[in-house]
Amino acid sequence: MTVNDKSCTPEEPAAGTCLASTKMNRVQTLASKLRFVLALPAAAAVVIFADRPPMWPGVAFALLGEWIQLWASAHLRKNVDVVMSGPYAFVRNPMYTGRFLVGLGITLVTWRWFFILPYIVGFWLYAQARVLGEDARLRMLFGERYEAYCAAVRQWLPTLPRRRFSDARWSWSCVLRNHELRVAAAVVVGLVLVKWRMTAFGVLRW
Repeated sequence: MTVNDKSCTPEEPAAGTCLASTKMNRVQTLASKLRFVLALPAAAAVVIFADRPPMWPGVAFALLGEWIQLWASAHLRKNVDVVMSGPYAFVRNPMYTGRFLVGLGITLVTWRWFFILPYIVGFWLYAQARVLGEDARLRMLFGERYEAYCAAVRQWLPTLPRRRFSDARWSWSCVLRNHELRVAAAVVVGLVLVKWRMTAFGVLRW
């Protein structure tokens, strides 16, 4: 789903709505900061502990997740309208679904529960914080159009669409504008690095 960057303005009639939006923005900002702060040490830890084959289940989850992110980014037109094409016709938050699968795949290559379980819990908390704010803002921006979309498409559990919402097709310009090719390259490089670490050093004795 799309999020318009428009902030609350004095002309908006409901002050309570503006205050709630501000609080949501703070929660979203905190969630984003924590994500970036924890990403580098978490990635380093995964590379160090990734020493137990097989690697292919983790790679499969990560590549599936990145494909979903690419598909979603090819339809994501921010600050324009509610996106209802591509994977957004099946689920309202495909970018988060893909992101979760990428992270799950990367942690799964370690085969260690103390990476996998905290990641699942942490991502759930992060995604809930982000989506809660985005959902409130979209309802405020797009009103009945977004309400109708929510009534037809579930937030997390994909379902077959009951009708065609949009004729929009895959757009490489959207992929580039949303910087998803960089993310895809980073995922591939990360998996190659893990494979090199396994091949070069094998199983570590802790």
